[in-house]
Amino acid sequence: MRFCSLSSCSYANSVVVQDGNTCILIDCGLRKRDIKPFLQQAGLSPGDLDAVLVTHCHTDHIYGLKFLCQEKNLPVYSTPGILNELNKLCRFNTPPALTAFGSNAREKIGSLAVTHFRLSHDVETIGFIIGGGDGEQMGFITDTGYFPENCLDAFQSLDYLYIESNHDINMYQKSSKPWHVIRRNLGPTGHLSNEQCGLALQSMELKNCKLVVLGHLSENDNDPAIAVSNARRRLAANIPLTSAPARVPGPWSDRFRQSGEAAHDHRV
Repeated sequence: MRFCSLSSCSYANSVVVQDGNTCILIDCGLRKRDIKPFLQQAGLSPGDLDAVLVTHCHTDHIYGLKFLCQEKNLPVYSTPGILNELNKLCRFNTPPALTAFGSNAREKIGSLAVTHFRLSHDVETIGFIIGGGDGEQMGFITDTGYFPENCLDAFQSLDYLYIESNHDINMYQKSSKPWHVIRRNLGPTGHLSNEQCGLALQSMELKNCKLVVLGHLSENDNDPAIAVSNARRRLAANIPLTSAPARVPGPWSDRFRQSGEAAHDHRV
């Protein structure tokens, strides 16, 4: 299994996950002009995708979905509530196959097995554990005001983790954002701070993780170096760590294993 961030910030979020047989996109907040070029930078085209998973219906996660589905009529997976809201907001020219997850069951999408779990955001939001046909597992958690305790045991055995480290609290307290936005983002239905992310990593006690990627960093109220430094203090020294770039695609996760860079921290 491997994954690649196409964009990771409050402007647009989208991540590709694939194993040897199946390729899925988590969210598509990309602008229309960026969808094909960003996929191309990752060595892909819309035709290579097999499905889209949607975490929630904020614009930075769904903006480009309508345009992507015009390129290929992809099945779109999420909860019934998220799909209902998505259908209202996107106004698809040709409605895609909207497929609702069951309440607890793992959903098979090709060779990938997807388990979803509820997060705490100001709209209905979910995260994922994705299992590949090769037996590896990836955790995906962004857009939540706190880390759900029921995920701790499941996350301990992950091979890969993509986790939100949205803002630095000290920087945020000096933010020019309106107070109601600051209060929301710092609250239990907002976003994980660097400190919350670090505490979650510490609580997970990751043992076999091959790569942790910090995602959804605020461009104005965070600094990748601060986020990575904070997370590093809570991770075992042998676990590779990086942050996803904001508005451009990063490299595939397997780069870190193949290039021998795994012993170092990077911003990619």
